Amino acid sequence: MGKKVLKILLVILAVLGVLFLILMLLPDEEEEPDREETGPVAEHVTETQDKQMSQALTTSLDVETMSMDTGARSATVMVYMNGSDLESQDGQASRDIAEMIASGVGENVNVIIQTMGTKEWQEYGISSKTAQTYRVRNHDLELLRDDLGQLDCTEADTLSEFIGFCKTGFPAERYLFLFWDHGGGPVYGFGYDEWQSDESSLTIAEMARAFSAHPDITFDIIGMDCCIMANLETCYALAPFCRFTLLSEDFESGIGWNYTEWMKYFEAYPGASTPLLGKKIIDAVIEENESSSEGDSACVALFNESTVSDLFAAWKTYAYKHEDELLGKNYSRVHKARGRLTGGFWDMWDTDESDVTLSDYYISDILALLEGIDKNSDEAKKLMSTLKACVAYYGHTSDKNELTGLAVSLPYGDAEFYDTLRSVYKEAGFDQEYIDWLRAFVSRDQDDYYDYDTFENDWGGWGTYEKEYGCNISGGGSCEYGYDYDFGDGPASDDWIYDYEEEIWYLYDDDMLYLYDEESNLVFYYDEDEDEIYYYDEDDDDWYVYKE
Repeated sequence: MGKKVLKILLVILAVLGVLFLILMLLPDEEEEPDREETGPVAEHVTETQDKQMSQALTTSLDVETMSMDTGARSATVMVYMNGSDLESQDGQASRDIAEMIASGVGENVNVIIQTMGTKEWQEYGISSKTAQTYRVRNHDLELLRDDLGQLDCTEADTLSEFIGFCKTGFPAERYLFLFWDHGGGPVYGFGYDEWQSDESSLTIAEMARAFSAHPDITFDIIGMDCCIMANLETCYALAPFCRFTLLSEDFESGIGWNYTEWMKYFEAYPGASTPLLGKKIIDAVIEENESSSEGDSACVALFNESTVSDLFAAWKTYAYKHEDELLGKNYSRVHKARGRLTGGFWDMWDTDESDVTLSDYYISDILALLEGIDKNSDEAKKLMSTLKACVAYYGHTSDKNELTGLAVSLPYGDAEFYDTLRSVYKEAGFDQEYIDWLRAFVSRDQDDYYDYDTFENDWGGWGTYEKEYGCNISGGGSCEYGYDYDFGDGPASDDWIYDYEEEIWYLYDDDMLYLYDEESNLVFYYDEDEDEIYYYDEDDDDWYVYKE
């Protein structure tokens, strides 16, 4: 175990450059927001330099170095691309394929794309008359399968077959899965297919059914380049099949994800830790929305799926206790449905009859509910603690936005929506008590909405909440992951998280990633401004720089 820490450090030092530390902002890999996977590979360090740093750390501290790299040297990214009206009217899928091609992936990372669901593809000779499968390789697009027929992307069997093809044809040490198209929240799900009925979509229950047909694969990330899919229900349905999900709570702009830089990075470092890779993806989304004229408000987060069961239990306890308050006011956010198009037909919501692109999804931000109802009770603190554990990393554009990462759906005043919800949730494995409890919201008048503008003005970011809500209890009993370690001017002692897979304690505090190794009894942190690794000396009660 002591080995694991030092190489974490050493890779942190190497791979980071100015971006790295924040990268590890995210909580560990498997259980908390503060508990993230530790590290990738050296980005600007030669093999000789890497060895010298390892020797320096080993010599000065008498601790074995460990590999921060996951050890993987191959990966397969499956892209389930339903072009829909986003492609036929605006060429957005083609633009994202161009970004993937520009990344140069193909040797260490396989990017396999299934193209479906649009009546006109704008670029690359992709057929709209039949589904096809492509591989992105060495700055080119290689056709793998043709004449698949007009596959229905909203069918679980279509999804399952694509997964099977990829794992058989392109086996790898790790896998990512990406959905590309419209999103309709946890009830309507994914995928407006221009060749299918407007009411047809791939629900979270159907996703779960397709993924469950392949128990030999656990995805590092299941991501959705789609609007409004970052909700507790989606995370709950996908939890058995992946370690992390990467989702947007808000509507996405026409830009969607930016694929070039993170795929280029992944090709160079296929062993990069999952939280770091997730952060790369999120940062690229936020940066492009900030800098591009086509950008818009964005809110994207990486969710630690190992915490979701605890989070759902904490949410139910909190919600049942505050049923009267939840029913007494409409806490669903009134969205301005921008969609992913800039002025196209699907922005005309009054004429839109598609379930997947409806403008009202009954999304209630969990943090806003805590602020608006009760944030001081034991139930509230437990909900906050598990929520903190779930949000491994969170990215947000600089504009104001009253969304904070993760939402739930409460069907205020909509019997039809509830009927669909009841069917989807039951198939996805939600308990009947919760499904029945949601029925009460159908009779709730929708006029009296919670003031999200007030919450927006008070929202100070995740950092303020991490300080306010102490230890993380997502793994079971109270403060199970808290570690009381006093090291002078360092971060709060009760926020340490233990990563069982990496066998190391870590903490993200004040833009600093701290690591603690029980075997060597040492605490470390990386200062990105000074490009130095520091360790804490208990005897001197001070921090010292590693020297060769």
